[in-house]
Amino acid sequence: MKDFIFRNDTKLFFRNDIRETILEIVKGHKVMFVYGNGSVKQNGCHADIVQTLTEAGISFVEYGGSSREFAKIEEGIRFAKANGVTMIIGAGGASVMDSAKLIAFGFYHEADLWDYLKGKSPYGQERLPLALIPTYPSSGSENGLGAVSVDSRTGDFGTAYGIPADYALLCPKYSLTLDKEMTTYTGLVTLVQLTACILGDKNKMSYDAGISYVRNVLEATRTLRQHPDDLDARGTILMGASLSTSSRLGIGKEEPFAYEIYELEFLPEVLFGSTYRRSLTSVFPRFLQAMGKHHAEEIRNYYRDAFGFEGSMEDSTQKLMTFFTELCIPMYYEGTVTHEAVDAIPCETELSKEEVFNIMKAMIH
Repeated sequence: MKDFIFRNDTKLFFRNDIRETILEIVKGHKVMFVYGNGSVKQNGCHADIVQTLTEAGISFVEYGGSSREFAKIEEGIRFAKANGVTMIIGAGGASVMDSAKLIAFGFYHEADLWDYLKGKSPYGQERLPLALIPTYPSSGSENGLGAVSVDSRTGDFGTAYGIPADYALLCPKYSLTLDKEMTTYTGLVTLVQLTACILGDKNKMSYDAGISYVRNVLEATRTLRQHPDDLDARGTILMGASLSTSSRLGIGKEEPFAYEIYELEFLPEVLFGSTYRRSLTSVFPRFLQAMGKHHAEEIRNYYRDAFGFEGSMEDSTQKLMTFFTELCIPMYYEGTVTHEAVDAIPCETELSKEEVFNIMKAMIH
């Protein structure tokens, strides 16, 4: 059996009501509440936290409009220092949670924070206590180590890998305000991210567990198309997203080819102005088919175990695309692509340039 490590950095609280848990974890702290552009006020998370802290007499400040923009993160660090903050709570999607991580870490490492985003390891170093609350489930940032930032002033970006939260509070009701399309995307993005973990996993226990997670997320996604208020289904997707960034999956991986989906998904973002969620889900079936020429056994087993698809790689891929389409997820883009445009986008993958181009070409109507 291949060597592996189970991480236990983050304590996950699955709660239908977070207020009591908030009081437990903030005791003795001055809190900085980090959130984005207002969705937390629509879904009730903001009111739950502010009312709880206020009624308990817990000192806190709010930092709204947060994002992965490095300038906003730097501003947040200065704001935290100026207000004598001793704990960060971040609530929102991946961008907000990543910014909260970097503010908590940058509180003690402001001068060289960009060095950490470009490869210097932050794991185990000093940071403020940190709690994260995902309101758009799919990224799993609340239980992962990564934190992404972009600097639009220079066009550069980076990922600091090694900043865990102390606590993650998973509350299904905070995703009720997402519309049907966005809710479907939470499920399918989670499915793809789980798949990236388990494809090529030679450890039977973690592979079988991963397949179970995929199948349950798939069922929950279907359920929410018909019953959007089903909190059990929303909770399944929320938990699946957290598990996708845990150390419980992929412990027998010998090749990292499945993670190259994240290299490929960036291309439609550049070529077609696509969002991450649409790009990831539209690339996914074509990625599996292309990788099937290099890792046939792994892809066939995955199609069979996760979806019950038998037969040729082409047939299974078409069935998956049909399934996504039936969930009202677009599989095609308008426009044109050229070899020059595709080749100009950095993409580290074992696939040839021609295979990458053919994936992009297949995505045009």
